[in-house]
This record gives sequence, structure tokens and C-alpha cells, in this order.
Amino acid sequence: MTLTSISKKVWLLPALLLVLCVVASCGKHSDSPTEEILTVSPATLSLSPNASGTISVTSNTAWTVTAPAGFTATPASGSNNGTITVTAGDSPKAGFLTVKSKTKSASVALSGPESASVTVTPNKGSVSYESGKSTTFQVSCAGAWSITLASPKPSWLASVSPMSGTGDATVTVTTGSYTERTSAQTYMTVVSGKYSAYYTITKEAAPNVAPTKPTNLKPTGSGVETVTTFSWTASTDGNGDKITYTVMISKNNSSWTTVGTTESTSLKNTTAMDKNTTYYYKVVADDGYDGGKTESDVVTFTTGSSQSSWTDGQVKQYNVNSDGSITEVTLGSSPRPVKLIFTGDGYTEDLFTYGGQFDQEVDAGVKALFEYEPYKTYYSYFTVYKVAAFSKEAGMSQGDSYDNPKKKVNTVFHCTWEGGNSTGIDCDADAVFEYACKVPGIQGATELESETNLTYSPVCIIINAYAYAGTNIWLSDDGIGGMKMISIAQTPARQPSYSSTDGFAFTLRHEYGGHGFGLLDDEYVYYTTQYFPHDEEESFRFWQGEGAFCNTYLPEWNSSASTWYSDDAHCNLNLTPSVSGENWASFASKTEYAGANIHLVSGSSYYGRGVYRSENGSCMIDNIPHFNTISRWKIYSRIKITAGETPTIEDFMSRDTDKTNSYGSAAPMTKASSERRCRGPLLKDAHHRRPYRLHK
Repeated sequence: MTLTSISKKVWLLPALLLVLCVVASCGKHSDSPTEEILTVSPATLSLSPNASGTISVTSNTAWTVTAPAGFTATPASGSNNGTITVTAGDSPKAGFLTVKSKTKSASVALSGPESASVTVTPNKGSVSYESGKSTTFQVSCAGAWSITLASPKPSWLASVSPMSGTGDATVTVTTGSYTERTSAQTYMTVVSGKYSAYYTITKEAAPNVAPTKPTNLKPTGSGVETVTTFSWTASTDGNGDKITYTVMISKNNSSWTTVGTTESTSLKNTTAMDKNTTYYYKVVADDGYDGGKTESDVVTFTTGSSQSSWTDGQVKQYNVNSDGSITEVTLGSSPRPVKLIFTGDGYTEDLFTYGGQFDQEVDAGVKALFEYEPYKTYYSYFTVYKVAAFSKEAGMSQGDSYDNPKKKVNTVFHCTWEGGNSTGIDCDADAVFEYACKVPGIQGATELESETNLTYSPVCIIINAYAYAGTNIWLSDDGIGGMKMISIAQTPARQPSYSSTDGFAFTLRHEYGGHGFGLLDDEYVYYTTQYFPHDEEESFRFWQGEGAFCNTYLPEWNSSASTWYSDDAHCNLNLTPSVSGENWASFASKTEYAGANIHLVSGSSYYGRGVYRSENGSCMIDNIPHFNTISRWKIYSRIKITAGETPTIEDFMSRDTDKTNSYGSAAPMTKASSERRCRGPLLKDAHHRRPYRLHK
């Protein structure tokens, strides 16, 4: 090989490599992707409320759309070239509509027309009841506006047109077809951005045929009782509507007082009219629709000086006589120092004639209370008030509580009997409180003052129902001092046949005379061998601090021995007790009482051990007509303190006629838990949010 040929070969190799590089470069250029294209037009778009516009998309790839608040865009996505329809809402505001592809985005500035102050003239109008009737109002606005209707849109409003616009316009409101004989209103709001104005539209009532006027009005003439029954002949109504009647009276034929309203053709006044007074009288018939009132002719009558029926809420005042009967005295006259309040539940209006069922049963209850000591001896200290309370229905509800009865009877105090083996009764204490405050001297400047006035004036509710039931409710205000209470004894108005001591009179003495006024505890026993529970001591001591439970002796708890300070020796009736209870030791040391079982008798307040009563037999055990000595002393002390006098054992003993108890040896010491006993008292105090019974 010559030198020349070698040189030529060396030259050819770089040339080959260069050719290869050129070929490779050309191949790479031909395989690269097409560049993304995404443009939109126009760049800005302004739309009036509820108007639409279009946006053009130029693209060679897929894309999605995002619309700002107040606008909608259709379609929400696409590919390649396309068109987007944009629709404005009721109140469009400025924002950007954005179209995005994989790597690019484009935007259109959207806006609504400028808002401006808006007014409507007039701002209210009316439309006829006839279908297709219309009225108009003017919208004045330099910008865009829209109308929003009240929701729900009333059926009688057929159309409002136009619902939106720009600049001034006339809006027409049109009714649909309807026959309702009552007028109605609705409103609409004209909105322009932050500005608004209101237009009120009233639908006129369809024509109504008024009832005929009532006729044959009674009473007329003279000598009419101050509580009487107004009556008339019924009206007729061309539309067949239900008619209500309003009775109105006047002393001068110009200033009228409403007696009451009824659907019947008679009505009894609940507030007595003035005696020996001439009254004008008319009845207004009303079918409940516009233009549906018709007045009767006016008649006159003159009252006399008599009244034969109670009115609702009426109060009468009585003095107690030595035989337990009562004599009416002028309401508001100087009362005796101790006030007792009697009312009833389940007594309908027809039972409130003077001398009728309500009077008879209250009189029987008062007489029962004052038949036995110490009430019998101290009768002259007592004023009795009767308060009439009309119930819609007779009887008594049944269930767990008055506000959730299983069987409801519509009575004024909602007295509700638990039923079964229970004798417990619940009631609406607020309603009782309202009626009790009608008694002179009870209503105070504040509710607390009124409750304080009721401290020594317990309320007895006699229930018009055939059932053996009774409960007493005490209320105490925390931190006030003394028992601020509405004491409510509820007793049956009929005597059941199964036992004499389960009758009305016996139950009333136990509940009202014992618990209600005397603040005494129950003395019967359910749990013969059980000690009084330590965890109930706090409530027991609380009520003793309020002046209650003084007929029951509860020894102190011996914390070191974890037992009550008592033993079997305390149950031995031959031992004279040494106790710290109020005057127990004093009475036990008196020969006049020592022979009458004034000892510690084991068992009281439901439990057989660790708690004691002072005698074997008492009204607080099984309703016998005898309060034991400690109970009589407690009641006597309450009477004296209320009268502003000082109770002393010597004074009590000098007038106590029940020193020897003939019931003592015969009365049972315990009661089986299955027997029906009057439960109580029901308590409300600082430690409990709801009423509760001390013993379960």
C-alpha cells in the first residue's frame, strides 16, 4: 500500500461519521409532538341577570371550564375548537371564567352590569279575587335589577313580569283563580347589587255572606242575678260557616265590655256584674271571614242584689265555728290569724252553683279537719277561703306526671294520679299558685313574697274523682330561711267503699292537716327490719331545719361505729327515752302523757329501725282520727306562732283534751308494702332540681 492510498482512507472515515450524524439529526426532528394551542375570545363579556353569551375556544387538545360564582358555563369540558355558553344568575358579579388544557390556560373577564339605586312606585298595591286581574308598579334604576319573590310563592299569585331588566321598567302583577274569603299579603324584593326596594301586594278577599243577626236575647227586665246566663237564638250563615258569638255589655250603651265568646247560644258570665244596675246587652255573630260580623239589636236589663253561682276565680271568706262548720263573712274583712285555702280540680262550671257540689264537698272537708284535736280546740284562730276554679272536664288525669299523662282530663290544675298501687298525685303547682294569689293578703310584690305569705296558708285541692289518692307538695327556696312553700294536699271527693279510714275525710286530715299545715312526716313502716338509710339523712335534716318532720325522731349517725346512735334497747317501750328532739323528753316526763304511749316507738318514715315515733297509733300512720302528742304539739305551735303568740308546753297541756289515746293500742305498727297508703310529702329543695319523695 502506498502512502497516497492510506491518506485517502483516513480522510473517508470522518466524512462517514459526519453523514451518520446528519442522518440521526433528521430522524429526531420528525418524531417530536405538536405544540398545544389554547385561545379564547372575547377577552371580556358583560351579561345582564339571567342573560347568556358565548365564548369561542380555539384549541388542538382537551380542555375544562371553571365559571365564577353567579355564572354557569355549558359545556363544562371539551376538546379542539368549540363554543361555551355562559349564563348569568339573578345577581351576576365580576369574575373570571377559566379554560384549562394540560399545560395552558386562558381566561375571560365576566361581569354584570353596574348596580344602581332602585325605587318602586307605588310600594304597595292590591289585586282582586277574580282570576286574571292585575296591577302594576314602576321600577326606577339606572343599572340592572331583578325581582325575588317571597318563599313559598302564594298560589294566588299567577305571574310577575318582567322578573329582571336594566333601566326603568313597568312590572305587572297578576292573580290566579281563588275563592278564599280571607285577604292575604305577600311581598317581592327588587334588587340591584347592594341596593333593594320592596313591593307589597295584597290579595282582596272573595265576597263573604255575613251571618244573620242573633235574636231573642235574654235576660231582659229587672231583678237579673249578677251572675246569670245570657242566651239568644242562633244566626244562620249563607256560606254554611261556623259561627262564634261574643256577648258584650255596657252601662252607657257606648263603652262595651266583653263577657265572653262561645260557639253555643248561651254563656254564663265569670265576673259578677254590679248589683242594682241597668245594663245594655248585645251579641255579635262572626263567621271568621272579612265582613262576617253581624250585631244583634241592643236590649237592656237591670240586675238585682242576688247571685246564685260562683264565677271562675271568685274568692269567699269564712270563719270556722266550734262544730267545724263555716260562716261566710265579708271578703277582705279582718281575717283571723291563720288562713287556710280550699279549692277544687275537676269541678266543671255547672257544679259551682251556690250550695252545690263544690260548696258541699269543701264544707265537708273543712268540717272533717276541725272535728279532731288540736284543730277542734283552736278553731277560732282560723279563717277559711274558698277559691272557685272552673275545669273544662270532670275527673282526674292518670300517668307519671301532669305534663305527660297517659290519660288526660282537661282540668284547671291538671291533677294526675299515678294509679295502680300508688296513691301519688302530681299537679301544676304554678296554676295553683295563680289561684291562691287571688286570696286577699297572699299576692306580694314579688313571687318570693307571695310564697312567703303562703308559708302558713297551705292550699287544699279537693279532686272531683272517685279514687283513693293523696299527696302533699312542699317547696323551699335555697338560702332564704324558713319553708317558702305552696303546700298542696290533694284528696278524693268520693269515699271508696273498701275502708272507712281510706275515705275522703280521713285522707284529708292526713294530707292537709298532717303534712300540709302540721309539716309532719309519715309514721307508717314498709321496711320492718331495715334501718333508716344513712344516705337519706341529709334531706331529712334539711327539712327539719325548715321546721318539718318534728313528729319523727332520727338519732345522730355514729360515724365511728358506722351505725345510727340507737340499739335494740331504744325499742323497749318500758324505757323512758332520753332524746334531743323538740320537747320529746319533756312530754315523756309528764305523768299525764307517760300513760299514753309517750315513748320511743321503733319505726317511722317507712323504716322499722333507727327512726322513731312517739306513740303506737296516729293519723300519720293509717289516717285514724288522732294525731299523737308530738304531732298535736307541732300543730299547736304552728297555730300560735302564726297568731304572733308564744307556744308553751304548759299552755298546750292546759287545753289538750286528747291526752289518753284510745286508738293507741289498736293501731297497727307497720303496713305491708303492697298496701295502698297516701304517699307524701312531695318535696322540692335546694338539693333536687325536680320534686322528689324522701323515701322511695
